[in-house]
Amino acid sequence: MKRYSLLLGLAAVPFIIACGGDTSDTLATATGSTATITGTVPGTLIEAFCQDGSYYSVSSTNNGTSQHPFEITVPQGVNCRLVMTTNENDPANRVITPIGFIQSDTNGTTVSLNTNVDLGYVPLALDIADINDTNNDHVSDTILMVDLNNTTGTVISTIAVMDSDNDGIVDPYEDDDGDELVNAYEDDDGDGTPNIHDDDDNNGHPDYIEDDDNDGIANYMDDDNGDHTPDYVEDDDGDGIPNHLDNN
Repeated sequence: MKRYSLLLGLAAVPFIIACGGDTSDTLATATGSTATITGTVPGTLIEAFCQDGSYYSVSSTNNGTSQHPFEITVPQGVNCRLVMTTNENDPANRVITPIGFIQSDTNGTTVSLNTNVDLGYVPLALDIADINDTNNDHVSDTILMVDLNNTTGTVISTIAVMDSDNDGIVDPYEDDDGDELVNAYEDDDGDGTPNIHDDDDNNGHPDYIEDDDNDGIANYMDDDNGDHTPDYVEDDDGDGIPNHLDNN
């Protein structure tokens, strides 16, 4: 099983380009208090997985340079993890990079924010050959650390967020079936749309990371009948409507 090591000492370049991006897949939080993470990347999908169960994603804005600005909003005071993906829509060249954080002499995999923070330029790999990937699932074995530049109102930790086996990998980017395709890019319901982009109930949240039966297990991991198919895409009553869309 893949375990991450920490890559320390990567200082961020100050962010000097105006922020932008098209925010999507946003789930509102109960408090309404939010913090904004900004920075630049070389063309990327940015995702935040938060301890309160909320999920956020944004694509960076192509501004004609090699450093595309992004802005993503997360709930204040909640531990969140970031994952960034280059060449997202190119399965052969997709590079998935977990992000970690440095603050003075502290480093960790999660961050809780009570203020806005600028990550500066995040030097993500664009070529799969440029990352360590022992099991060929296109997920970097090494966490890319970014420096928070002593921004006040930030708390770094190693609390497991959306990581059921506590191995340092968020569950959507595990390769549970060992087919070299991570859970996020599987197609559980066979409709031709990868899980990460599949929102059949149109609630702004990918179906696969929801918990339709409220048992504390995300849909794509929930297989109560043990038939190796996630329960949420099955059709228990045979009416032609998958469970997660069936109100009967």
